[in-house]
Amino acid sequence: MDRQTAERLMKSALALDPLLGEIDAVISSIPPGDERDALVCGLGEVFRQINETFILPLGKKYPDLVENN
Repeated sequence: MDRQTAERLMKSALALDPLLGEIDAVISSIPPGDERDALVCGLGEVFRQINETFILPLGKKYPDLVENN
């Protein structure tokens, strides 16, 4: 993948952080229990997928993209 595409992907992946933070805040407002636990696990899976699919591979090929963020 060329650098310009990698930069766009990294920027887009990192731009999700505030939105995912908002989802986390909403989930945190739900009373403890099975429903909340399932949502926490789901959000954790989203974070893991973004990290493993986009951030880590892009950072491996272009380390400065991770260092600058």
